[in-house]
Amino acid sequence: MAIYRGRVEAFDDDQLIVAIPDLGVVTEALTALGVPWHNIDESAALGLVRIRELSGVDKAAARLAQDPRIGSALQRFREDQAAIRNGQNPADLEILIKGMHLGFVRDYPGWKVTIGKNYQPSLVKGHPHYGGGQGAPKPTTAEFTLPPSGRGRGVRVGVLDTRLFPAAILNGHYIARPSDLVDLGKGEFTVFDGHCAFVSSCILQQAPAAELHLRHVLDSSGDGSSWEAAEAIAEMAQKGLDVVNLSFGDFLTDDNAAPMVLENAVKRFSPETVVVAAAANNGDAEELTSEQVRNGIRPNSASYPAALPDVVGVGALDRDGRPAAFTPNPAPWISLLAPGVGLVGAYVQGAVAIARRDHDGHLLGTDSVSFDGKAEWEGNSFAAAVVTGAIAAGTVPGRRTARQALDDLLHPGPGRPGHGVTPNHPVRTTVNA
Repeated sequence: MAIYRGRVEAFDDDQLIVAIPDLGVVTEALTALGVPWHNIDESAALGLVRIRELSGVDKAAARLAQDPRIGSALQRFREDQAAIRNGQNPADLEILIKGMHLGFVRDYPGWKVTIGKNYQPSLVKGHPHYGGGQGAPKPTTAEFTLPPSGRGRGVRVGVLDTRLFPAAILNGHYIARPSDLVDLGKGEFTVFDGHCAFVSSCILQQAPAAELHLRHVLDSSGDGSSWEAAEAIAEMAQKGLDVVNLSFGDFLTDDNAAPMVLENAVKRFSPETVVVAAAANNGDAEELTSEQVRNGIRPNSASYPAALPDVVGVGALDRDGRPAAFTPNPAPWISLLAPGVGLVGAYVQGAVAIARRDHDGHLLGTDSVSFDGKAEWEGNSFAAAVVTGAIAAGTVPGRRTARQALDDLLHPGPGRPGHGVTPNHPVRTTVNA
């Protein structure tokens, strides 16, 4: 398996994601093009399959380029993509997908076959800041406790993130498999090893009686794949959750389409379940590296799943209640803004390797920093967790749904607790439909 890193996205270049009903016609086309594969993973919950270990993709792409029926259109696609990628040609897998689409349209006018790539939640990942190496967690002496409150009692909250560092303050508040927990025997932790603990504590500070259901979809480097994330989301969709927190994502792909597999997964939730996702932290133009700017990242570039129509996208407020510099702006896909700077929460206990980078993102060195189980941190990941907690706090099972609690935040008024959360304007009206 190899990862192709394109203009603003990354994907497995030997895998295809295909709708189950289209599998037969796609595998027939691959066979005709001389592209064998070794494994097919089916997810009935997603309605999709993953075709893995493709080979001969480069030869098939060259063969398609020579096809007189679609060659000229494929060449235009190649040239257009190279132009917007500063001379970088599309991957052979992208040529294969485009060529198959053109062939199906030619043979079956008006029929759209569902074929896509297995994207990596890259660049955005779970990291609080996108460029410049800033935004790392800091040790703190500030007191950190969960409030003695019954808010969120009986509310089920899904958290899909990194593995959880089982901080003592979180004990009794979460349900997780052993594989969803950080290995405590590591000599030195990564920054991301404390991400889920911090997110979880931000939720519980708003709704301390809520029940957290955890699944890890990012590794200790903050990386993952959309297929694994979607499978976890589909599994969570069967648990009858009230609200779900997704503090990860990816930027717009080169074909200007949301990652298909994540979009399919989010649709598996009940209409009563509220899905909350963090916007990327690319809002500060001065923090973006020159390479990132050349590759198309802008201060208001959309990220997914936050920009999906069925998801509540969240940005951060600074200490003064203004949109934080790293929050994308303007960004109409962001529905709510919440405190996301100077937050204190649960973190790892032990040494953490924290990278130092220059303005262009080049590694200058790594420091080993000691933490005692809590940290001060900032980012849209944690603002999303505050919103998730606020929704959980306003939900009363059997009496008040998470959708009604979300409505309180989207349309604040007298007697409606805001939890420091404010609507972003303009608010996407379809979020509360």
